[in-house]
Amino acid sequence: MIDIIARPGAARERGFTLIELLVVLTIAALLFGLTIELARGPQPRTLLSSTARQVASAFRAAREQAITRGRLEVVMVDVASGAWVVPGAVRHQLPRGVRAVLFTEDTDTDGNERGLIRFYPDGSSSGGGLSIEAGGLRYDILVDWLTGGVTIHEQRPMPRKPAML
Repeated sequence: MIDIIARPGAARERGFTLIELLVVLTIAALLFGLTIELARGPQPRTLLSSTARQVASAFRAAREQAITRGRLEVVMVDVASGAWVVPGAVRHQLPRGVRAVLFTEDTDTDGNERGLIRFYPDGSSSGGGLSIEAGGLRYDILVDWLTGGVTIHEQRPMPRKPAML
């Protein structure tokens, strides 16, 4: 009879433990889920929120320039093409599928398509704002006429009532 005696330091059988397999499967599942999420693109709320912050930033920059330079600064909004321009800056475009409505003085509009929001050296403004909408969501970017302050307001969609039979 032959006895097999394991020697210290002898090679172990090759293979993976159950824990190693579970770790690899968990990482693969997380990567797969992330890939699916990235492939779908930005969600409407994220896209609209980001756009609202960009517009508000442009308004705030124009106000700051007016105060710093001591002269009138104007933000031109073209609703028809979905663009806004701050003097000395790049023309910005609304993402596809985002609709906009401009609120400003009648004297600062060119028909229903283009309008201006003016910022004065004392920090005040002509007032007004821009409402952007997509996917049933709406953000209002408002400019206070007295202080020139810019605020963003998310307008949540109203819940639909069930139809009466």
